[in-house]
Amino acid sequence: MRPFDDDFFDDEDPFEDIIRGFFGARPEIRSDIRRYKEKIIKGEEEERIIDFVEDNNKIYLVFELPGYDEKDVLINIKGKELEIKINKRRSEGIQDYLIPKLHQGISIKKILPKFINIKEFTHTMKNGVLEIIFDKK
Repeated sequence: MRPFDDDFFDDEDPFEDIIRGFFGARPEIRSDIRRYKEKIIKGEEEERIIDFVEDNNKIYLVFELPGYDEKDVLINIKGKELEIKINKRRSEGIQDYLIPKLHQGISIKKILPKFINIKEFTHTMKNGVLEIIFDKK
């Protein structure tokens, strides 16, 4: 883990890349990652359900999808585009008023940056939280 958390510095701080470069992160990668985070999470509504986390070797995309299970999620990557389709398959144990919304499903498409290895990724889904993990190139 890096000495400083991503939230430690303000994104507008002109010395951020210098400090992060000093502590081991390459400034050109850091600024690519910051730009990517701004591109993948568009608007306040997406900010509530999507999170972007990175460490020295991996990028984590975290999606809050309450009411859905691992069996409800389909993940595809075509070229540089990540596509996630979520559709509730079973209604047992769900309140009647939630069934139409969950069966309607969700479709998310995001363009992945060049610094992510798109050929191999892993994912987990637990308690309505989908985590997709990519290696950095």
